[in-house]
Amino acid sequence: MNPDITDALIRYSWIPFVTAFIGWLTNWLAIQMLFRPRQPVNMLGIKIQGLIPRRQEEIAERVAEVVEQELLTQHFVREQIEQLDVHSYVDGFVRKVIRGRVAEKLRGIPLIGGMINDNTIASLERMALESIHAEIEPMRERIATDVEARLQVRDIVRQRILAFEMFKLEELVRRIANREFQLIEWLGGALGFIVGIAQVAILLAIG
Repeated sequence: MNPDITDALIRYSWIPFVTAFIGWLTNWLAIQMLFRPRQPVNMLGIKIQGLIPRRQEEIAERVAEVVEQELLTQHFVREQIEQLDVHSYVDGFVRKVIRGRVAEKLRGIPLIGGMINDNTIASLERMALESIHAEIEPMRERIATDVEARLQVRDIVRQRILAFEMFKLEELVRRIANREFQLIEWLGGALGFIVGIAQVAILLAIG
């Protein structure tokens, strides 16, 4: 190899490492600036704030809109309530009340209590279940309609996101995407190293 080229390679060998560090540092700073500074900071007349803190309200509105339109559609809550197996809960509750509290109170009534037996309790239980079953579906419909009218999904999601403390949000995002953030940082370093090699090649080419 030409001694001049060897000498130039030695003199320029630091360039790829410097550009790799610059590439890594640039991507690291970009990731940090997603969250920081959390509060606006004035630097030379320019207001600087992390992307997510600065646009928290807009993010909250967009997420709430997506949740309402794509995840929790208009009749989602109603459909979920209608799928509940209310009958099994009601049956268990009625049996518990009739055989426990009602039967005990009836048997404690003078004169009448002596006539209360298991057949009487079973008859009461059957009548109560029949009456309640006849009302379950209308009641379920009223509850579903009322909940659907009162439950404003977009407002709830928006308020929850706005109330979310920024350091908790940062911690959550980093816990989920930490591997991807590291990959972005190292990718910046790798690209910087490649750029540095290209610069060395250009310097050698132009003498």
